[in-house]
Amino acid sequence: MAQFKRSTQISAVIGAVGLSLLGSPAQALQGPDATAGQNFTARIVIGDSDRSCTGTLVSQRWVLTAASCFAADAKPAAGKPAVTTTVTVGRTDLNQTSTGAVRTAIELVPHADRDLVLLKLNAGVAGVKPVALATAPVTSGQAVTAAGFGRTKTEWTPKKLHTGAFTATGDSTANVGLAPTGDGVICQGDNGGPVLRTNGQTQELVAVASRSWQGGCLGVPSTETRTSAVATRVDDVRTWITSNVTPVAGDMTGDNKPDMVAVDTEGKLRLYPGNGAGGLTAPIQIGTGGWGGSQITHRGDWTGDGMEDVVAVVAGELRVYPNRGDGTLGDPVKMGTLPTSVKVVALGDATGDGQPDLAVQYDDKLWIYPGVVGTTPKTGTPIQVGSSGWNVMTLTAPGDANKDGYPDLLARDTRDGALWLYPGKAKGGFGTRTEFGRGYTVTYRPLIAGAADANRDGVADLWATANDGTLKFYKGGSGSQGPVDGPSVEVGSGGWGGIKSID
Repeated sequence: MAQFKRSTQISAVIGAVGLSLLGSPAQALQGPDATAGQNFTARIVIGDSDRSCTGTLVSQRWVLTAASCFAADAKPAAGKPAVTTTVTVGRTDLNQTSTGAVRTAIELVPHADRDLVLLKLNAGVAGVKPVALATAPVTSGQAVTAAGFGRTKTEWTPKKLHTGAFTATGDSTANVGLAPTGDGVICQGDNGGPVLRTNGQTQELVAVASRSWQGGCLGVPSTETRTSAVATRVDDVRTWITSNVTPVAGDMTGDNKPDMVAVDTEGKLRLYPGNGAGGLTAPIQIGTGGWGGSQITHRGDWTGDGMEDVVAVVAGELRVYPNRGDGTLGDPVKMGTLPTSVKVVALGDATGDGQPDLAVQYDDKLWIYPGVVGTTPKTGTPIQVGSSGWNVMTLTAPGDANKDGYPDLLARDTRDGALWLYPGKAKGGFGTRTEFGRGYTVTYRPLIAGAADANRDGVADLWATANDGTLKFYKGGSGSQGPVDGPSVEVGSGGWGGIKSID
């Protein structure tokens, strides 16, 4: 852990040496090598090699570290990092390039009054399980483990993640004192690294390394023999962490605003970024052609990198198009074949197993195609959830409209324009439907699409094209039986009559 002096008074109270990271070489924790189970630990390099820190993957696209890595007063500016910041995740040995990934930090979200900052990565990291967050504070005398890529007794820039055993001093404050058990020492470069407690079979994050005396670390005067350290508690800021790192349903671009995907008359695929108020900004072409007649939908992360992907049925093939992190798409992965008359909607996690699922309609029936855990996207054995009457329905996904923890389904009856909400249930089924809205005939409102919470007010919304070529945003509302459509406002002034599908 890098020692960092935020003020003379604080250094005196905490008892930490006031060494600045600025201009220091990249430096790791003096202790034994880490295990593969700690591969959620990240190495962070700020600038070309100006300084380095350690962090922890807390979501597929977010790393938590110390704010003092980026600013002497532990109060870095929110937004894009001032200099290029490179983050390596999923490698306890930096020489092993076959695992993990190297990413760039594109956004800083500092905590208001803790030595903590969240780093958003330019793209998510698949195949690395984020650390579990502690729900209770560390108590005095508890055994904990710290991990870091910093300096050791003999190496300036070690390539392997190291760990050290400590006894924690816990109380109700924001800080956790750490006393080494044995010869473990937190050195420069370990700043921001995880402090872990074992809870059963799980390692959980209780604190983030902040300051240390560094006695015995390479480059520290031999007269310095103190080895204690201070970490910043995280169990009581779980809400701050999860509210920032949890993906927003419908978000393709990574800005926490639901977006729309559409196919135009030329068979090109467009991404319309949401503006967070129910409207859309200028479209981005993410598919050059050949999308005409295809089924497209997006809800859920099919590749395990924390980003929402596009699912499509193209020429009878069920495919996943991976999101590169900004809404543009990678090469498709085939998951299977489906009838050409099929209707497919990506629901999110309908079965409660942490994997995204599909609602699929064909032969007048409705099925759930569950996502399956694996190295590549695939679906499991279909589950029939509707026996008849589905051929006349237009399907779309609003997200969790009734806020019960399960994604719901919207179905428009093309015979009379009635729009029905089918509430999701555990393991992928749907409960008794309720009326969401009326007047959505295929003539009056040709295309409809669940907008998730497009205006970010906590309520599921809807987009629909109109027969005059405009696009309407319907703010979600609440009725006596549950969620309903609310008032509409025009958010697209023309040309929507030429759009063939929206989602």
